Amino acid sequence: MHQYFFYSSIFLCFEYFIHILGTYNLYKKLGISSWKVFIPIYNIFILLKIYGRSIWYIFFLFVPLTSIILFFILWIDLIRSFGKTKKKDIILFLLSAGVLYIYYINFFDKSIKVKKIIKKDNHTGILLAVVLSFITHIYIVQPFVIPTSSMEKSLLVGDFILVSKIHYGLRMPMAPIFIPFMHNNIIGKIKSYISFFKYPYFRFSPIDFIQRNDIVVFNFPKDINHKIIDRKDNYIKRCVGLPGDLIYIKKGILFINHKKEKSFLEKQESFFIKTKNIPLNTEYLKNDMDIEDIDFFGEKNNEYYYQIMLTKKKAIEIKNLFDNIIYIKKNIFPFNFKEPSIFPNHFNWNRDFFGPLHIPKKGELIELNFKNIHIYHEILSFEKIEKVIYNSKKFFKIKKNYYFMMGDNRHNSYDSRYWGFVPEDHIVGKPLFIWMSIDWNRKNPLNFFNWKFRFNRIMTTIDGKNSYFIHFFIFSIIYFLYLFFIKKTTYKITR
Repeated sequence: MHQYFFYSSIFLCFEYFIHILGTYNLYKKLGISSWKVFIPIYNIFILLKIYGRSIWYIFFLFVPLTSIILFFILWIDLIRSFGKTKKKDIILFLLSAGVLYIYYINFFDKSIKVKKIIKKDNHTGILLAVVLSFITHIYIVQPFVIPTSSMEKSLLVGDFILVSKIHYGLRMPMAPIFIPFMHNNIIGKIKSYISFFKYPYFRFSPIDFIQRNDIVVFNFPKDINHKIIDRKDNYIKRCVGLPGDLIYIKKGILFINHKKEKSFLEKQESFFIKTKNIPLNTEYLKNDMDIEDIDFFGEKNNEYYYQIMLTKKKAIEIKNLFDNIIYIKKNIFPFNFKEPSIFPNHFNWNRDFFGPLHIPKKGELIELNFKNIHIYHEILSFEKIEKVIYNSKKFFKIKKNYYFMMGDNRHNSYDSRYWGFVPEDHIVGKPLFIWMSIDWNRKNPLNFFNWKFRFNRIMTTIDGKNSYFIHFFIFSIIYFLYLFFIKKTTYKITR
């Protein structure tokens, strides 16, 4: 913690230096004494008072990330005071990230003089709402959208979810300079943040610890395009393995500490289906049975072959529904088949025959040998683990907890079976709520005319046990009736 706030203090001092150096002459032109310019906090208080902004803005200085927003607000107030009010001035200010433009005015524009002090009292509410929304987004709850089918049927493509950042312990932001409300890229490979300076990892104490089978949002450990942890791509999977667990998969069945995993209705797997004489009615499967991933392999000798992602319940329903089905069976890879992309790529493992694999736990000692070196060598290099000699044997002490994540769509999920463990510092948060759900064309999601709202999923908890849609609907009606009544009453009075 001390290290994180030490770095934050250094960055704030750096911001102050940039601010004073770039606005010193402007302060003097406003009639402010030189000695007042150099007093921390007080010099900000002076500008807030001049421009009629709330004194509460001072607290933005002490929250990492919002201090930058505060300086931007004050710089815009300053340039507007000196007649820089045209659109081109604001555009140049934004394109130069504020710094270059304010420095140009401060040092090189000798003709500037105070034109008009513009008070901002009337717009404080809007600005505060934006900043508070930003703080909520960064420190409390963040919205996400589900883009792929790796978690079906638990979470569907087009589900908009809210993720708590405090349940598993608030992880403080590591990139101090970035564009608000953007994760890692603006367009293409253009990054939305600056990575030359970063804060060390620090997380507050959790409200709740990750439990087995929790759905978790985390940063993808193997994202090589982004070096700062909290700027890496966001993934969402189910945590099936906790630190210290032993896991393995046999015939597609997951075992944890030698016990078969608890079955759940949402788990999907790949099934082969063969029909005779008549093909499957795929339109009926999609529209009436809510089955999305259907691959038709072809027809031979009046027999039709399919691969479909199904839950166990759906597989039974289809078998009972169609009389012409010859067989329906799980698509299980054989034991001796080596899947090239499987982790750690040194064993004859695949998605259905995997492990055994031990998940590293913080503080435990691991003795490396030719059997496990390929599993843990990345952790050794990443953590720079210390060596411990015990009974003339060499051990390595693990510094972090690690987790094993899998998608509920077991045969259509890029998860820990393919890229390994998730370190604890990559954990983002816990999904709590589905606030919106849209069924769109997966091949063309931007075709708005084909969007369909899944009303049965809107305003529901992640586990689907509780729905608050009716409560939200009634509250919305009451709220808008209240606004209408207030406006109507105000109109009559003013008239």
